Amino acid sequence: MEQVKGFLLAPDENKDDFWESDSLIWVDWRDLDDSIIRYFNDKLPDEDKIQFECAETDKERGVDIFLRKNGASTAIPYADDRTDRDTTLKSIQEHVSPKYQIRWYMGSLGSDTLAFCIGPSSQWEQLEQRFGAEQVAYYFAPIQANSAMFEMDMDDVFDLLEQRGEA
Repeated sequence: MEQVKGFLLAPDENKDDFWESDSLIWVDWRDLDDSIIRYFNDKLPDEDKIQFECAETDKERGVDIFLRKNGASTAIPYADDRTDRDTTLKSIQEHVSPKYQIRWYMGSLGSDTLAFCIGPSSQWEQLEQRFGAEQVAYYFAPIQANSAMFEMDMDDVFDLLEQRGEA
């Protein structure tokens, strides 16, 4: 989270260095959903790694992914015909909450490969206290139940880029 803090101290000057930092978890629209879970596990301490299981299904999507926590197993709620990155990311967020938060690094907006950060909720709160919740969310959008990232309509992407002065 020190790299995130360093970025927020001077976003314009630190953008290139942050882009290359190991704070970012890069997810491509073609990544397999179980790979995405592994990407986040690479950033989590052993005791907090996401336990999961993939199982074949007769549904068109071909796979179910179950997240395990405290002896309970919960299926990621995909549509019958496909898995999707947004549902996987939102399910991971729900699974690691309240201890951790996943944030979408908005500097990757508009690409088919998006960047995310995961950190303890307490550290995100500290960053919000120091830099302001609006400033932190501007660069690192919280992942919520209604978040659209990979499933965002291209017109919405361009509108958001324009609002941010990046179009």
